[in-house]
Amino acid sequence: MSKKPTIKKRKTNFRYNENDERTILEDILSFVSTFLIVSVIIMLVTSFLIKPAVIRGRSMYPNFQNGEWGFSNVIASAVEGIERGDIVLARSTSENGEPTTIIKRVIGMPGETIECRDEQVYINGEPLDESAYLDNDHAKEWKQMNGYFNYNFDPVTLGEDEYFLMGDNRPISMDSRDTGPYKKSAILAKDFLVLYPFENFGYYEK
Repeated sequence: MSKKPTIKKRKTNFRYNENDERTILEDILSFVSTFLIVSVIIMLVTSFLIKPAVIRGRSMYPNFQNGEWGFSNVIASAVEGIERGDIVLARSTSENGEPTTIIKRVIGMPGETIECRDEQVYINGEPLDESAYLDNDHAKEWKQMNGYFNYNFDPVTLGEDEYFLMGDNRPISMDSRDTGPYKKSAILAKDFLVLYPFENFGYYEK
């Protein structure tokens, strides 16, 4: 009498066979928990440490180029406070009324009166030295072509919690001259770390 042949089970490389201790549900839960943890970490980092931002337009040219990508420092603004000349990331509203973020420079501080006459910015009646951040060659070239660079505006007195922000490329920047002063709560971070393009890599404070 012949023996009944034994059928050997072929081992497979596929998961979830009868020897697999994990289930599809367990893997899904593991993925979801990992995703949630990473999301929370990203949220905490972008809320309390850094804010990602992209330079859009030429309002900070030539110090920053259109399309540059990097991070602004949340901790620095909280610990050091906001000072004149700081580069800041702030909440604003676009020309079509949409919420947006802008990168500008702090020119006027709380309680000050700021105005511009004959290309010169004045703070409380005293001329402001902006040579540290305004590109003189770019300003001269624009003025020769268009007749002005720093257009005039009437005196604006800032409140106790207000800042006057302006772009470095004054003729084409939409800033506090158009939108009015910015509250401290609208300023999200300061300084800017350019990560891309890589050839422009650098950390910029004032």
